[in-house]
Amino acid sequence: MTVTEQGLLEREKDSMTLNMGPQHPSTHGVFRVVLEMDGELVDSAEPHIGFLHTGIEKTSEAKRYVHVIPMTDRLDYLSPPGNNLAFCLTVEKLLQTNVPERANYLRVIMCELARMASHLVWLATHALDIGAMTVFLYCWREREMILDLNEEISGVRMMTSYIRLGGVAQDSTPGWLQSVRKFIEYFPAKIDEYERLLTRNPIWMDRTQNIGVMSREEAINWSMSGPVL
Repeated sequence: MTVTEQGLLEREKDSMTLNMGPQHPSTHGVFRVVLEMDGELVDSAEPHIGFLHTGIEKTSEAKRYVHVIPMTDRLDYLSPPGNNLAFCLTVEKLLQTNVPERANYLRVIMCELARMASHLVWLATHALDIGAMTVFLYCWREREMILDLNEEISGVRMMTSYIRLGGVAQDSTPGWLQSVRKFIEYFPAKIDEYERLLTRNPIWMDRTQNIGVMSREEAINWSMSGPVL
């Protein structure tokens, strides 16, 4: 539904209507939410998808399979290999193509590194939004290490297009797997550090407890995933 001017005029005068986006730092210019605010509480939220839908399905119809891979990088720029993999697995199934075992392992490693990097971004920016600047800097420090690993194996830090039809773009560089092992031995202690800084942090608790509460049924109906379930 589109919010009409008449609808805005009919809303309660003691609340505030706020347009979040599409030009907003947290939405990257692709998403708009019309919020009805009561102080800092959101009474209602009406999303407008806008350019968040890129039309990649239609665009892909006019391209060869191999040319679609760089486009899948941009479906989620924080975790590109996951979308590379989903597309490649689909095409490989259609073509009945087998992937070498080593390539499968490299695919999984790249997807898991990207998943960690993506989680570091939400944790960092969420902490920054509520005033926990230290956690933001710490998370960014570890994310940079993952992007360095991306660059070492693919030559690109973010949009790697590393997962290709039938395997991967190239084998890992000498010493890359050792660098990955070094990182995964280093990283768990940093997760403990984030927890010490945030879990019992009064600012974090005040800003996150009893916010956006949903029932089990609502979470399932809205196709939620992760901790909310």
